[in-house]
Parts: sequence; C-alpha cells; structure tokens
Amino acid sequence: MPKALSPLDLAVPRNKTALMLQLQFLVCRTGYRMWCGGVICRTKLAAFITKMAARYPITRSTRQRTYDRKRGIAVVHFMAYAVGDKVHWWLLSDAGKGGLADKSSEDARVARDAMSADGHIIFGDYVLVYATKREWREVQCPKTKKPRGFHKQTSTWTWKLRTEVMRELKHGIELCCEHLEYGSEGGNGKKAWGLRGLLATMRSRPLFSGVRSQVLELHRDARDLWKPRRPLWCERYPAHVEKYKQNAGALTPIGVVMANELPKIPRMKVYAQPPETLRGIIADVAPEVLTVVGDKNVSH
Repeated sequence: MPKALSPLDLAVPRNKTALMLQLQFLVCRTGYRMWCGGVICRTKLAAFITKMAARYPITRSTRQRTYDRKRGIAVVHFMAYAVGDKVHWWLLSDAGKGGLADKSSEDARVARDAMSADGHIIFGDYVLVYATKREWREVQCPKTKKPRGFHKQTSTWTWKLRTEVMRELKHGIELCCEHLEYGSEGGNGKKAWGLRGLLATMRSRPLFSGVRSQVLELHRDARDLWKPRRPLWCERYPAHVEKYKQNAGALTPIGVVMANELPKIPRMKVYAQPPETLRGIIADVAPEVLTVVGDKNVSH
C-alpha cells in the first residue's frame, strides 16, 4: 500500500487569489457548503492540523475520496494560508456521514452553511457570496442570421468586498474629494496617494466578478464627487493646468477603466510546483514546533 500522507504535507495555495479561487471552486462546483474555520498562530498549527486529521479524512487522495463518497462517507477538505505569523484555515465538508453536516460530528455545533446570510466564508476584506450578476450573451438571430447581444441576469458564487470595507472606501473617496487630494497612481518609485492612488489600489485587487462590479461603483462615486471639485483644484494648482491643459485634474474615464484596467481573473494553477506545504509554513518561523507531532503519518 502507498505511504499515507502526513497532514503536515497538505499543499498550500500559491497566493491569495489562488486560495480564493479554490475556496470558490469547492463551494460552487463540488458542493462543500458546510464549513468551519478561524485564525491560528503558526506555532500552534502542527498540533492543530494533527487533531483535525484524527477527526476528519483530510489526507485522502482523489481516488479515496471518490470511494468514500460512494459509501456515503463525508469528503472533507482542509485549506490554510499564512498571513504574517497567523494562519487562516477552513475545513469544508459535503453532506456525507462523519462530516460537518452530520449532527454527531465533533464540530457540527460550530459548522456554518456558506449559503446562509450569517454563514458566508470570509477572508480579509472579502466575503464569498451567492450573488446575481449581469452577463453579456450573444446568440444568432434566426431571421437575419447575425449575432445579437443582450444582458442576462445570472446567479453565481463570487467574492465581494465586505460591506464594512466598502463603507470605509467610500468614506476615503469623500475625504479625498473634500480635501482636493487629486493625488497620484504612483509607479516609478513614487508612492500612490490621494484619490487617484486609492482608485489605482482598488484596481489591483483580485478582480472576481463581484469585486469588479464594486470597483466600478467606487470609480463612479469618485467621478461624481470629484466633478464639482475639479475646478477648485485647478484654481489651486495653476501650474498643473499649464502643464496638462484640458487633462489637468482629470480622472480616467469609466469606459477606459472598464475596457483596459479591470481584467478578468485568468485561469491559474492553485498550487506551485512543487507546492508549499503546511510543514513549510511552520518551519519558516518555528521549525522546532514540528517535534510536537514528529513525523508520523495519520491514516484513515
């Protein structure tokens, strides 16, 4: 028989966007809606992941999970990602026996449904929700045989900025406009600041469909609030008017932002080759902690 995988050798996503894509995929495509999670210190991760592996079949291979699913046994995934000296973790389960949906499970009382309003998965500034969005579709007209386009309302899982984060960003835009802080997008060694810097930072976020819509909303808010203040800014900085003429104090047009600066997230590999592991993120800060669990494998 092949050697059982140690829980410390579970792979870690290559970056934050890859992590968010994988969480979205698990909830959306394969139905792992029941979950629990939290944040733990790296120094406590070794003991914690060993405890989770003793409770749930998180080290099973794809073939073994298929076998478990046919027998009605829960298929469970453990996801983790290090931010500084903390590790964000999620345990996701389908509806099988022994999983988080099973009332006899040790963690059933703290399990949440990702579909429920109070059970959404959260990571930093973002929340994973089942949302409605407009998609552009094209079909061939049966009479003219020419393509005809239209918008269609569809529902899908996507990441969005949390309500509190959007509120803070809108307030930041209001302050920048109030104080005539036109600012700069940065680059070439210069720091981004002011209204333009804030908007440029928003465009650098992981542009899931939900986030992209919110970033456009923030740009529209900025456009509407800045428009009456732009003449005041031009009066205060005549040298910029002399240098940039009609473009002085102008924000990037919404159409240009939509066309050129909000690319959709491309397909990407979730894990690097070879992938980083839980063992690696522990060893980065406290290699001596690995002696807590030794190098024993956990099998199910």
